[in-house]
Amino acid sequence: MKKLLLTALCFSTTSVFAASQVLLETPVTYAPDASVVDQIKNECHIEDMLTRHVGDALRRINKTGDGTIASQTDAGGAKILRLQITHVLGVGGGAWSGPKATTVSADLLEDGKVVRHTKINRWSVGGMWGAFKGSCSILDRTTIVISKDLSRWVRDPSYEIKEEAPPKDASASEPTAQTDPASAAKAE
Repeated sequence: MKKLLLTALCFSTTSVFAASQVLLETPVTYAPDASVVDQIKNECHIEDMLTRHVGDALRRINKTGDGTIASQTDAGGAKILRLQITHVLGVGGGAWSGPKATTVSADLLEDGKVVRHTKINRWSVGGMWGAFKGSCSILDRTTIVISKDLSRWVRDPSYEIKEEAPPKDASASEPTAQTDPASAAKAE
């Protein structure tokens, strides 16, 4: 009797864990109106960086698989995280051409319906030895931070991703996807 009860308990907890999995939908795409310099888009492959880092974060949360699922594939009860790149601030020249930023729009889907949405923007100037890093390396740092924020966001419905202000090195004249009219007026 104890073995039967233990077996039933194991199966019930396994299905609970399986249902709570979150998988990143691949491929990560660019929004139709995404603002990205073609050179950065073609050389850095931000979508691959996000797939790797966010997929790894979800794999660690799920404790199984690779954390990703191909678009149009049956999720088998798992929630789906859909990312779209909406803006990438960066040109060639590494840290010498100023700070870099990546902005993504994230939807958490359950049974094909959006249950949560957020937008996240992260900046980097390259960190230690930033002056010796290329633009793609600096943008990769932004995708790592995005993956950490999103892993917490998918686990905790009360967690709100805070807007990150540009580094003090950022020029007020640089266009950003996150500039609102009030802060633009203050900057001028």
